[in-house]
Amino acid sequence: MLPTPTTSHLSFNHIYEPSEDTFLLLDTLTLQSPFLHSRFPQTSSSSSSSSSSSPPPLVLELGSGSGVITSFLTTHSTALFGHNSITTLSTDISPHAPKATRQTVAANLTEESGCFLGAVRMDLAIGLRSGVVDMLVFNPPYVPTEVVEDGDGGEEGWIGVACGGGVDGMEVTNRVLEGLLNECLSERGVAYILLCERNRPEVVAGRLRNGEYDGVKWVVEKVGTSGRKGGWEVLGIWRVMRW
Repeated sequence: MLPTPTTSHLSFNHIYEPSEDTFLLLDTLTLQSPFLHSRFPQTSSSSSSSSSSSPPPLVLELGSGSGVITSFLTTHSTALFGHNSITTLSTDISPHAPKATRQTVAANLTEESGCFLGAVRMDLAIGLRSGVVDMLVFNPPYVPTEVVEDGDGGEEGWIGVACGGGVDGMEVTNRVLEGLLNECLSERGVAYILLCERNRPEVVAGRLRNGEYDGVKWVVEKVGTSGRKGGWEVLGIWRVMRW
């Protein structure tokens, strides 16, 4: 497995500390390398036909927190994609996460890293142009809670924002599935979304396949699993892409 980015420079008073869910995503993305190689091959800058080549992929992480996943994708782009012609971007609604993400990416960059575009404070992807994201990674707030936190509980409240997902742990994820996914993904776009057992992932996958969220029928496959409880949850990574 590829090395996990260092976070020794961070304090976790206000941001989500990497845990079992984070590491499951990293392991799954590593195992997805053959798929990513074929999905996003390197294009030659000397190609005589611009219509026959695709631009370097834009990789977006929603809710970057500490920046470990964005840093992992940026630093290990050659191993994961077969080349470093990728651009990474992250968003997070927390005021603390963008700075933490930028610090983590900077602490782990190498000469072989991809291009890190930046970390932006944003509600999911609502400020992005449609159809520009080629790969989306989302470790959402998935723990079922009575309400979705909004950070008003003081500085420590942002940890609750990162964890609590409301009814069935799906209120934030549903916002992505009900429109943002189709709006932001390119034609070759693919998403990796983490769900826990209490999110009823098989039901979610069935609804995606049947077009019940946004009228679009998606190709959905479970590509990673904790195989056991990750902390207190049974976790899975689901790959979602267009037909």
